[in-house]
Amino acid sequence: MQKYLKCILTVLVLVWCVVIWQFSFDPASTSSNTSSQVQDFCNEVLDRVGVDFDVTSKMIRKTAHFLEFFVLGVLAAGCLLAHGFRHWHLLAPLVFVPVAVIDECIQIFVPGRGPHILDVLLDCTGGVCGTAAVFAVFSLILYIKNKRMEKNQKTS
Repeated sequence: MQKYLKCILTVLVLVWCVVIWQFSFDPASTSSNTSSQVQDFCNEVLDRVGVDFDVTSKMIRKTAHFLEFFVLGVLAAGCLLAHGFRHWHLLAPLVFVPVAVIDECIQIFVPGRGPHILDVLLDCTGGVCGTAAVFAVFSLILYIKNKRMEKNQKTS
């Protein structure tokens, strides 16, 4: 089972990198159109629930950067953990930092788009938060497991 988990997570990391880079290959007009559609949807939902707030296109784009790399951070951390790396939480940036840099470099060659160092920082923040989420869940699981073992030892 562990062998399959390693393979599945490795493939998911690679596929998610391709997904991220595919968004970067979209010309500015396509990217703007996608952001506008998501913006319209979010604003409609907020209006329906009675929230007086307007989501901007920039909010959508920056949130997308963060979330793409949050998912990559989760996948990378999970993959490294499954492969048995001792300091997996410290190694995860070796996955998402180069992906973020490549992501912005791709945009040099796409009409109407360009690289932004702040986007790389936002991407890395998403990756760190995703890794931290896996670390928190993993730590909680270990804590619960240790408490159960202590309880079982006391009753034995």
